Amino acid sequence: MKPKRIVLASASPRRREILEKFGVRFEIIPSDADENIDENVPCGEYVCALAKKKGAAVKEKLIAAGDDISDALIISCDTVVYFNGMIIGKPENDSVAALTLGMLSDSYHSVYSGMSLIYGDVEMCDYAKTDVKFAEISENDIQRYVKSGEPMGKAGSYAIQGAAAAFVEKIDGDYYNIIGFPLALFCRMIKTLFGISIFDLGEEK
Repeated sequence: MKPKRIVLASASPRRREILEKFGVRFEIIPSDADENIDENVPCGEYVCALAKKKGAAVKEKLIAAGDDISDALIISCDTVVYFNGMIIGKPENDSVAALTLGMLSDSYHSVYSGMSLIYGDVEMCDYAKTDVKFAEISENDIQRYVKSGEPMGKAGSYAIQGAAAAFVEKIDGDYYNIIGFPLALFCRMIKTLFGISIFDLGEEK
């Protein structure tokens, strides 16, 4: 069993590219869900709550448009960085990005991603955690990286698949989770929900 329609509730080019690696055919419907929720909850619960909100918002869009979603899989995800008791999302400006990178320098932090799958009346959500160790980053390198524009729109103000790879000394967990799409978790959830692998998901329907 596999879905006849797949919807990615995200405009993230990184999430799109990961699914495309496996030949998965999908459409993109970005979520406009309100992302303001209580941060005083465990980080795993936080990212799951946001992922579920995004998926539910796209489900409502499809229903409002009169679409039959009985055989549609809606994939939504949310990623944050957790450091020293703080949840760190996307930077508001260059100053915040520079401050964030300064905090993460020469330290460990954790990347959490919540993954939500909606298929008809079935909803599943889980999260992945990857620990990351940054080397010591000079103020000059921080300013040069921020000036590149890459930190904007990225949880934790960096993109590990980009120039920020130079900051990373060690990771423990799923690399793709740091990019923003916990691939190993997604594969497990697909196996549980449909009894298939991601390669099956990418075959011609």
